[in-house]
Amino acid sequence: MSQPIVSRPPSPKLGVFSPPFDNADADVILHTSDGVQFRVYKIILIIASSVLKDVLSSASSSTQPSHPAATGIKSRQEENTIILDIKEDSQTTERLLHFCYPSADPALHTLDDVQGVLEMMKKYEMIEVIERVRKLLVTPHFLELDPLRVFAIAYRYRLEEETRLAAKYTLRHPIFGPFVSDLDHIPASAYYRLLEYHRKCGIAACALTADFTWFPNSASRWVWFQCDDCVHHSLSWPLADGKIYEVNSWFIEYMERARDALREIPCSKTVSDPLLLCPSLERAAGCPTCRFSAFVDFSVFTTDYFSAEVEKAIDAVDLNIPF
Repeated sequence: MSQPIVSRPPSPKLGVFSPPFDNADADVILHTSDGVQFRVYKIILIIASSVLKDVLSSASSSTQPSHPAATGIKSRQEENTIILDIKEDSQTTERLLHFCYPSADPALHTLDDVQGVLEMMKKYEMIEVIERVRKLLVTPHFLELDPLRVFAIAYRYRLEEETRLAAKYTLRHPIFGPFVSDLDHIPASAYYRLLEYHRKCGIAACALTADFTWFPNSASRWVWFQCDDCVHHSLSWPLADGKIYEVNSWFIEYMERARDALREIPCSKTVSDPLLLCPSLERAAGCPTCRFSAFVDFSVFTTDYFSAEVEKAIDAVDLNIPF
């Protein structure tokens, strides 16, 4: 596996960047907004970007570029070298060029890094290169910590697969979390559809707590159906085998807590939260019948069945959002 490239800060004074962007025989110089020069090869830029292809072709023939995105790029020629003045800073430019060159991809440590590179690639229409960056946007670290930011960035750049994946990860957090400035760059309708998706997933997941027919055929063996020493719930419940069973009240109390939790955070991890399990396990521990089986049966139930059913329920809910 290739090692990520560690970005080296450029010299604060005007100068040529470090290798591989300092070759004297390079035929293009990118002059960034913070006064750093990148010596690069024209053929690489032409292959990577349709906008830069237009700019470089126009500079060589002394004509005006036809692409709208090329109008803000100033170009001039000195001997055999074309100099392009770009508005991006050296740090973002370095990361972008590493994606264009046949070398290891640079390390993008923050979502700001990813967003900056995506913005520059979108501006210069680097379609093929974007395909490599979009995978970095949905790394587990970003999805776990900032799924709403990932959602907003992905939707902003019309990355449908990444938008849908990030939307599912937002289910692991309360529906109203801290504001993120990336929402300023997407329409309110997209955020509304995300909230609607969250609500519908909560409804679908909560439905599992009031209907036990999805339990496996072996469910009647679990201790909360077998024990006659504990207080039973006032209602009896049908299972997948078509029979009606009495069930211990401490199990129903767990399902009621799970229902409330799933309404707020509709994801599979919610049902195995110790805060939901502990009150029922403590009650089961006081029963001579349940104390020996409750923990194991709960582990099997939540891990092998309940979590899987929650995943199935939310997977059936569509993120109704246009691209």
